[in-house]
Amino acid sequence: MLEALPAGPPRLVGPYRLLARLGAGGMGEVHLACRTDEPTADPHRMVAVKTVREDLEVDGDFRTRFRREITAARAVRSPYAARLVDADADAPAPWLATEYVPGPSLAEAVVRCGALPVAAVRKLGVTLARALEAVHAAKVLHRDLKPANVLLGADGPKLIDFGIAQAFEATALTSTGLVVGSPGFMSPEHLTGGRAVVPASDVFCLGAVLAFAASGRGPFHDDEMAAVVYRISRAEAELTGVPEELRPVVERCLRLDPAERPTAAELVGLLGGEDAPESGAPEDGNAPEDGNAPEGKDAPEEGDAPEVFPWPGAVLSLLAEYGDAAREAGEAAASGAGVADLPTLAPVVPYSPTAVGERPAAGPGAVPAGPEPRRRPWARIAAAALAVAVVATVGVVVLDRADGQGGSDARGPSGSASPSASASGSPAGPGAAKTLSQVVQPYGGEGHPGDFGETGAASTSRPAGWSPWISRFDGDVDSCSLAPKVLLCVGSGGAALGLNAADGRTLWSVAGRESPEDFGLPSSPGYPAVIGDTAYVHGRDGLTAYGLADGTVRGKVAGPGADWALKGSDLVGDVLYSGYLSRSAEASGLVTAVRLDGKGGGDELWRADLDGIPEQLVASGSRVFVANGVVPVALDARTGKETARGDGEVQCATMVVHRESVLCHTSQDGGVPVLDAGTLRPERTLAEDLTVVTAPAVSRAGTVAVVHKETGGPFSLVTVDLDSGREVRRTRLESFDYGDPNLVYFAGDRVLVTGKHHVQSLPATGTVGDRDIKRREAVVPDGIDEKSLTAREGLVAGGAVFLPFDDLIVSGYMP
Repeated sequence: MLEALPAGPPRLVGPYRLLARLGAGGMGEVHLACRTDEPTADPHRMVAVKTVREDLEVDGDFRTRFRREITAARAVRSPYAARLVDADADAPAPWLATEYVPGPSLAEAVVRCGALPVAAVRKLGVTLARALEAVHAAKVLHRDLKPANVLLGADGPKLIDFGIAQAFEATALTSTGLVVGSPGFMSPEHLTGGRAVVPASDVFCLGAVLAFAASGRGPFHDDEMAAVVYRISRAEAELTGVPEELRPVVERCLRLDPAERPTAAELVGLLGGEDAPESGAPEDGNAPEDGNAPEGKDAPEEGDAPEVFPWPGAVLSLLAEYGDAAREAGEAAASGAGVADLPTLAPVVPYSPTAVGERPAAGPGAVPAGPEPRRRPWARIAAAALAVAVVATVGVVVLDRADGQGGSDARGPSGSASPSASASGSPAGPGAAKTLSQVVQPYGGEGHPGDFGETGAASTSRPAGWSPWISRFDGDVDSCSLAPKVLLCVGSGGAALGLNAADGRTLWSVAGRESPEDFGLPSSPGYPAVIGDTAYVHGRDGLTAYGLADGTVRGKVAGPGADWALKGSDLVGDVLYSGYLSRSAEASGLVTAVRLDGKGGGDELWRADLDGIPEQLVASGSRVFVANGVVPVALDARTGKETARGDGEVQCATMVVHRESVLCHTSQDGGVPVLDAGTLRPERTLAEDLTVVTAPAVSRAGTVAVVHKETGGPFSLVTVDLDSGREVRRTRLESFDYGDPNLVYFAGDRVLVTGKHHVQSLPATGTVGDRDIKRREAVVPDGIDEKSLTAREGLVAGGAVFLPFDDLIVSGYMP
């Protein structure tokens, strides 16, 4: 949260000694400081000093803008806005000092702790609305209200940064048509610039900030800036993650017509605030003009208890971190020690949920930036606004990439590497939102349908405290299962990895055996098996049980022996079905069923011999289906006895089971053959004339989705009704880089298609326009060749995608 200064003599700005670096922007830096004649370790007596970068040429226009910022900050009189303490626009390097708020920005708090509870969002809105009342009463427009410009203190939030504020009657100094504001939190009027921005524009921005605080996602978030600008220009807000009790107020703030938005004073009432005037507001406004540091908040009258702001527990922990760090810096300065001896953390970078440039590895999405996708019609509409919006961006997201030492962190304004949740992923304090409560398998449930259901898209079903992340692993990862708090991933040779599902931090890992003699080249890791708080991982000597949270070995379950190499597995309830290949007998296989006790042990129920190689195994209902080579075979799930076998005319390299139908796929056959689950006799072929390049996914409603490759042309997503065999829709996808698409999933009302290292999504039903196809690229660490990446079997939960790429695991927002 603080960056130590370089070693050397104390750095002075005006009457202040700089203690540590708080952050930097395009034009200057911000430092924590105290008066040189009054050293202090009290954070509430410190100031934040904003200075202009030394390498910038300061001309007359710049000083005029800087004076305007000083004037705007001095004019605003509110305990809910950080007060101006001192300033000098005529110094060789202009500077100003405001009161220091020892706490994170709203952006950082949400990134690290998750969306805020409803009560906290209401109070946040009331406080910021009162701040805007004061701003507008001073005949000033803020014009850049965003999460990074709201600092959270123990007694509530404060509005900061009047760097682009403007008096109502001021003449604009910006160039004609220049947009001033921050992407994702601008109003439609911001896009036209100049005098179009009015007090209602600040209210629109406040509505976007409240939506972000309540849902963890900006209401106009999109991968592409052109899309953000286009959606803002039409006030097309996405508010599905905002709790119902807050949504009507947020919707009113985000109306297209400024006249239809509430005033800041009306907003106080709408959010449940009192109509009485602000209490505790200083009568003469802000800081004294003599440059003295603030003495802290006005003391409450005798008999009055100080108000407690309803921050959740995780935010309170962040506040404590900030206070402790500032005290350490002040104590070091007061004692004469060099502040440079403090531990150095990453510098502050304002966080913006919609970024220009790199997408967050940790932030709404996470998958590598490839070639620019084909231009969409709506992008031309926003092109002019986009050009100026990029120039005028104040906050640009810069998030650390993975460092090769486990999970990288989505760093908010503090740059702190502290986790967003505990290793247990517990919800962030009282009133925390509902979170994931079950294990999510990579194939979407029993029968491997590739359908993650409504919980796949609902933000209430993601891990507690989750924000996007990237994690590295010393070895290859094949597939992962998501428990509510831990992402369990497995690789070859018995390798296993437990990650904090919220932030990607490595909780524990087990290296795999690399020698072919130990485990065998034909082997597969199988799917991870999670029973309660125990993880079962296949290895050469059978199953090893690990504590899911810490990786402690809890027990062993014997396997069929070293003569057998695992080919695949499937867990249904507490029974793990596994298919093995014989190392000694050609084209010989074995299937076992083991009941796991969830404590580290297990009992084998049966084993069944096969006369082929079990290429895939799917358990569903009372049967276990095995691709015996390419011939489908059905076994009784209770006894292992063979109950049906395909006639060899239909080949099944992979299978999906939906109710009483088995859907097959091979790279050699056209379409998707459908077999009767009881007899394995062919019933019909879906999409018979199409070249199907992915295994099918089947929604709970019976819609089948596959990707078709046109001869010499692009890919299309095709949906077919399983019962009737009728093609429902065919939609051309955007280009896939470095290879073909490999998997299709359903999640909520969308269909996802994964490529070599990116994900596309589109509505599952209805017509689809160019604008409806969303795409996310994986932001990969430096030094990794994007062409070498291969996406493995991922999973979706709570609107978040978890996608393994060999030794890299990416978690980001679902497009």
